[in-house]
Amino acid sequence: MEQLQIHYVDLGVPRVADLKSDLAIGRTEGNDVILNHPSVSRKHARVEQRSGNWWIVDLKSTNGVKVNGNLISESQVNAGDKIFIGSVQLDVKALPSVDFSAESMFDNPSGTVIRRISDFNSEFGLDIGEAAREPALARPPVEAGKPEPSVTREKIFQVLVQVAKALMQTEDLTSMLQTVMDMIFKYLPVERGLIILFDEAGMPVPKLTKFAEGADAQDIPISRTILKMVAEQQVALMTSNALEDARLLGGKSIAMHGIRSAMCVPLWHKQHVIGAVQVDSPIHIGRFTEEDLDLLTALANFAAVAIERAQLGEKIEQERKIRSKMERYHSPAVIDEIVRGVVSTDESEIRSTEISILFADISGFTTVSETKQPEEVAEFLSHFFSCAVESIFAYGGTLDKFIGDAVMAFFGAPIPQEDHADRAILAGLMMQRLVSEWNDQRVAAGATVVKIRIGINSGPAVVGNVGTEKRVDYTAIGSSVNIASRLESGVAKPGQLVISKNTLDRTIGSFNIEELGEFALKGLQQKMPAFAVLSSPSARPKTDALHATSAH
Repeated sequence: MEQLQIHYVDLGVPRVADLKSDLAIGRTEGNDVILNHPSVSRKHARVEQRSGNWWIVDLKSTNGVKVNGNLISESQVNAGDKIFIGSVQLDVKALPSVDFSAESMFDNPSGTVIRRISDFNSEFGLDIGEAAREPALARPPVEAGKPEPSVTREKIFQVLVQVAKALMQTEDLTSMLQTVMDMIFKYLPVERGLIILFDEAGMPVPKLTKFAEGADAQDIPISRTILKMVAEQQVALMTSNALEDARLLGGKSIAMHGIRSAMCVPLWHKQHVIGAVQVDSPIHIGRFTEEDLDLLTALANFAAVAIERAQLGEKIEQERKIRSKMERYHSPAVIDEIVRGVVSTDESEIRSTEISILFADISGFTTVSETKQPEEVAEFLSHFFSCAVESIFAYGGTLDKFIGDAVMAFFGAPIPQEDHADRAILAGLMMQRLVSEWNDQRVAAGATVVKIRIGINSGPAVVGNVGTEKRVDYTAIGSSVNIASRLESGVAKPGQLVISKNTLDRTIGSFNIEELGEFALKGLQQKMPAFAVLSSPSARPKTDALHATSAH
């Protein structure tokens, strides 16, 4: 998929954002791209990834979305397109591609400088936190017998003070990378620049390119061999004239791009390399000096610290969004598993799996609600739902939905649970207990007793995010779900918890069971046996995991 960016101006400040799936655009906090303009709705638009292409979708905004002057509800976007979010213009631009070849532009012995980061660090001892405190920054102490640092070195330290301050004031990763590149172009005679970050698998990912004014925005060649050397050996490299390297005379990449002077340094912090910075000049021989290499090396050290901080901030924000999205369905323990990546949150993933489904509702709710004010009904339902959700989450269940006065939940997804039948039963028993405690309070206050009906069935179901492009819900569908609903509405009596034989056969623990006989359920040709679970198990369940709450 082509890497695209949107370039825009917000509050007079030029900004850049990479296109990514589910990129939210709007006026308020919580959006990935925040546009502070009255013509922009709070949640205005969303970018989606479909079959290898980028699409923008209007979220029923007040002032609409235009792509190349056309008002759209949704549209594919490509490099060169102009998007208007309300009155704010976003320009879609492609990242210049990076030519990862096996060739090296740093193999000319007479024109190449290799500097080990360990040697550089021992000489400079730089730290972004110290550099940001300008009064504390001074030249490094001079060892006996060594000459005073040159004026050029003193200038490097003064430049790095400004660099450190700028990086400390930048928060998000995209702005951070842009600030780093702007600093490189400000203090070094650079004509082309490239920042690469390594992904979790250690593969190089181009993140930002920049060209001097008037330069052609063409592909940038970089050697995987050099990247590996920079990362593994932790060295900074500089070449005065790559075209003089005899081993590159037949190299198409170097000849095509006319590389002459170039530097490549690692983004490093405390012996950890997270990426690399390459700068070059297609025109000038001997463009860079050793002092330039030192400055770029030090700047890369500062940049790595700031980039890691920005990446951590992005990770925290991503986890916050995942939690916010999932907490309506899952217990905090399950959300922890989702955030850690144990289970997938891919909205396109729908799968068939074995689960246990629980339905519960309030007996006689219609009669009760007719005698109450709307505010009283809302408070009444809120108390019941609190009892239900606490019970469901206590045993690692997934809250599917509230349906009037009823609750639907299931166990065994998204995290597989071998004991999902036991969990569902124990959640139902806990629900009865919490409602009983609530009744004690109601009786003391002179209110009527609340009785609930619970039905549980186990079996295969389709689980996942189901819905439309505008709205999806994490839910379970299938005949197993329908049976659970029928057991609750057509078999269970007020105050009763009823399970199917499917659920009974899957239990691990032992429960006090009363056989109720066979029932004809709507939609089924044959009668189905049903069983009532009494208020307490006759024996402790065989797995301690059933009694854990937040541990799951």
